[in-house]
Amino acid sequence: MYYIRSVIVCLALQALYVCVHGNGDIIDLTYTFDENTLFFPGHEGFVQEILQRGPYGPLWLESNHIETGEHTGTHMDAPAHLREGELRKGQLRIEVLPVSHLVGPGVKVDISSKATIDPDAQVEINDLMAWEEENGRIPDGAIVMMFSGWGKFYPNRTAYFGSDRNDSYTDENNVSIVHFPGFSTPAAEWLVENRNIVGVGVDTASLDFGQSTNFSSHVVFFEQNIFGLENVANLDKMPTTGSTIYALPMKIKDGSGAPVRIIAIVDDDVINGVSATACNYFLTCFAFFIVFLYKMLF
Repeated sequence: MYYIRSVIVCLALQALYVCVHGNGDIIDLTYTFDENTLFFPGHEGFVQEILQRGPYGPLWLESNHIETGEHTGTHMDAPAHLREGELRKGQLRIEVLPVSHLVGPGVKVDISSKATIDPDAQVEINDLMAWEEENGRIPDGAIVMMFSGWGKFYPNRTAYFGSDRNDSYTDENNVSIVHFPGFSTPAAEWLVENRNIVGVGVDTASLDFGQSTNFSSHVVFFEQNIFGLENVANLDKMPTTGSTIYALPMKIKDGSGAPVRIIAIVDDDVINGVSATACNYFLTCFAFFIVFLYKMLF
């Protein structure tokens, strides 16, 4: 009898605790930088040299030297990356991006179904319209993420790029040899003309799909000082809506890009895409039921 009472009390307390404290999760959207870190063909990879790892007088000391390209691994493209630069054209470099733009509502547009069939699939206007029909208008200040499911291939270069070459993404005829999803140019234009977003991201190596050689979606976004996030990790864990993204790049003077740590914090009012208000209402009712049952039995 004592055991049954204890179990009932514990269940009630647990339900009430969840109601009070919420269930917000923190999702890491960043790949680890190491010898397996991927980079766009023709760019530079990540190299780490151990300088010290051991006793240092009375202390233990670890110190490393790293070398990396700006556009390696999980990174941010500054708008100046494919534009003439802030002094002449107004396109921003990394260190002058407004800090307020580095935090925003997370929007995940899922094109994984068609990407499974077509490695050159793109986010199209109808994908954005379908998202809004289901979830409401894309909020101001949003960071819009394309989820293609391509993270399942990382860090296998051949599967991720559709090519194992790391020196060039085109052949002798300037035809792209890489394949992966991205944003279509019409979708990019629709976003900048109709919605007030600050950034876009992809779980692939480029905002443009792999077969692009003019990177027109990049240009459309960058002309409006909208930054890009590439090689974003764990987008399968990010909810479609109801999260806040924090994308904090290394602050490099005159940087065209930078390694970035990205996290998504799932809002307390959304838990796995379900309203936390509804969840908490259920848990509250459940707690009262447990208390009622306790009184009836004992």
